[in-house]
Amino acid sequence: MILWSILVGLALCILIGMPISFGLGAISLFIFFYSDIPLSPLVDQAVNGLDSFPLLAIPLFILVGEVMSAGGIATRLVRLASAMVGFVAGGLGQVAVMTSMFFGGISGSAVADASAVGSMMIEPMKQHRYSGSMATAIVVAASVVGIIIPPSIPMILFGVVTNTSISELFLAGIVPGILITVCLAATTYQQSRQNGRGQPFDFGELVSALKEALWAMLLPVIIVGGILTGIFTPTESAAIALVYALLVSCFIYRSLTLKTLFGLCITTGRLTGVVMLLLAFASVLAWLLTANMIPQQLVVGLSSLTDNKFLLLLILSAFLLVVGFFMDLTPAMVILAPMMTPVVVKLGIDSVYFGVLMSFILGIGLITPPVGTVLYVGCGVGKVSMERLVKSLLPFYFTLLALLALFLLFPGVVLWFR
Repeated sequence: MILWSILVGLALCILIGMPISFGLGAISLFIFFYSDIPLSPLVDQAVNGLDSFPLLAIPLFILVGEVMSAGGIATRLVRLASAMVGFVAGGLGQVAVMTSMFFGGISGSAVADASAVGSMMIEPMKQHRYSGSMATAIVVAASVVGIIIPPSIPMILFGVVTNTSISELFLAGIVPGILITVCLAATTYQQSRQNGRGQPFDFGELVSALKEALWAMLLPVIIVGGILTGIFTPTESAAIALVYALLVSCFIYRSLTLKTLFGLCITTGRLTGVVMLLLAFASVLAWLLTANMIPQQLVVGLSSLTDNKFLLLLILSAFLLVVGFFMDLTPAMVILAPMMTPVVVKLGIDSVYFGVLMSFILGIGLITPPVGTVLYVGCGVGKVSMERLVKSLLPFYFTLLALLALFLLFPGVVLWFR
């Protein structure tokens, strides 16, 4: 009854357009009243769900992304990417993909990636004979890299709600992130060869861009290198990344003022508030599910269907793809990860592998209609209609699905560093 109440309640929220966080709160209240449970556990579990040190990394990485965009770091990364790959056929498209990888290696957010890179790259691409829909499609598709290559906000959420090592999740995202970048770059090359070369290769420009972007390039090295060597945790890396980004933006590039920083903090606070409210009510539902043995029942139910690891992952992947059509990544992650992870672990599937896989599948959902958040960001930044954008995205959808098949068939690709 509880599980059906949650599923029906979520469906109603999506149909009437209610924010998922408020919907989860309403569903929780309904279940508490219906089950005649005292309301005190609701508050306790909501507070306990947010009482987690790793969650501090989320607002910090969001603010890092905002500082990058406003502080000139992102601009210098674009120049470096342009010098590195701008000479390839469809050069500006390759620049957009490469910049998304650089930006994603710092912000950990697909929405921030699409917004920042799109605002800098779409108009120049249009001036180089890219259609508005194709230019936007390249940026939107490349934003998926931002939630796979470390750091990754979705992986932080997965780690928190399933008690999985966030450091190991970050390490597992390195190889898939690079593969996704390479494959999207190849797709971009195939789709934009007629646009010619963005610029001739200039070694002097490459050296100059590298020198100017050196301080910016050190940021992902500090984040990933510190985690790899065990010098600091992912949460500590977020704090260090923020301090470093502020120092570089304010004192080296001198492109960030205190007034601007105050506005960035307000924006970060608003975004963080949405995520934390969602997590609070999701924690209440997770407690209700656990108290009523729902995950254990799901384990038994799905195990009775099949004990084949690959077939189970195929079923769960197809389900997550459908969920991604109708639900944003964050609520889907915090609601479904605690229920699905025990099922896959029971059959001997590594929780780190499943966390990366789940992040990638729900990341695809961010760029698919009708509820894809990044899709709407792209439409706004690129000033194109949803229909035209989705049509231009079709080759990229096939590329991402082919990569999903690769990760399912060869788990070692994801677990390269395990």
